Amino acid sequence: MKVVVDRGIKSFKNFISLLDGFNNVDFQYLETSDITNSKIKDAEILFVRSTTHVNKSLLNNTKIKIIGSATAGTDHIDQEYLDKNNIQWFYSPGSNALSVVNYVMASICYLNNNNLFSFNDSVGIVGYGNIGKKLKKILDFFSIKNVVYDPFLNYDFLSDINKIKDCGLISLHVPLTFDSSFPTFNLVDKAFLNEINNKILINTSRGGVVDEKSIIENNNVTYISDVWINEPIPNKEIIDYSILATPHIAGHSINGKLNGTINLISHLQKFLKIDEFVCAENDKKIRNFSKSIKLSQPKSIQPYYFEYPVDKESSKFKKSYLNNSDDYIKTFESHRANHSHRRDIEI
Repeated sequence: MKVVVDRGIKSFKNFISLLDGFNNVDFQYLETSDITNSKIKDAEILFVRSTTHVNKSLLNNTKIKIIGSATAGTDHIDQEYLDKNNIQWFYSPGSNALSVVNYVMASICYLNNNNLFSFNDSVGIVGYGNIGKKLKKILDFFSIKNVVYDPFLNYDFLSDINKIKDCGLISLHVPLTFDSSFPTFNLVDKAFLNEINNKILINTSRGGVVDEKSIIENNNVTYISDVWINEPIPNKEIIDYSILATPHIAGHSINGKLNGTINLISHLQKFLKIDEFVCAENDKKIRNFSKSIKLSQPKSIQPYYFEYPVDKESSKFKKSYLNNSDDYIKTFESHRANHSHRRDIEI
């Protein structure tokens, strides 16, 4: 059996070399740009990142039976095409949730260190999924007041959106949706912004969740963002306006990437029907390795910033992108590929 793997999927090859049960698998590791229809025709399984568009153009007349993505999102996958053609697929939801939370906590530290946010203020969390739950857990641990809004859930502690707007800082953790009961496209619009003047907004969801034009026109909201409309060519004005701006790397910690890799390997073991005992031993090796690179519980909030000084990442990106007059895509993707290496802190 032949399995094509994006070479950029972190430590996949290293993990496979440590594990048992894969002797009869022919792994072919390709650069993202080399994952083309002609290069994968005789493969049965394809493992990708978000940089590969999985669609008819890529898969037509190939032997691919399974698609696995090491990412928490599915924007790059043509799900309808895969389903119609009986191609199994899966992705890695929640794999980088802790990474995003660490990004938010590093940002909060930066704000506090620069007297822009007090730990006595409250944090509004919009969305109580994988990321929102972990963020609340950490804020509760450090006794930082927080309010959570999620219209799809019915927990007693959830609040309405107006209580969120009363918070000194609002952090967005929702998917980009258009046709749901509570669409998130332009969730933060002109009217929303007018109600949160002189407050802080952090967006690690998707660019379209926030009306960037209204952010600039409002000019009274402190904006931190890792996601942008029209990536990888975001508008220069919104990059310049943002106090912290990064190129969609909030989830790109070492641990977050490894979690995606581990998910791919776990699914591959099941597909290959590797012996249960062998799988158990493999899982033990993977867990031990993962524990060795995760940071232990801190006594204060400051280690989040020490591990990831997010303002330094932002400064490099902003300087490079705003001074660029040629290839914006190359600049954005270069900073995204060469982001700061950081480990996750877990509570």
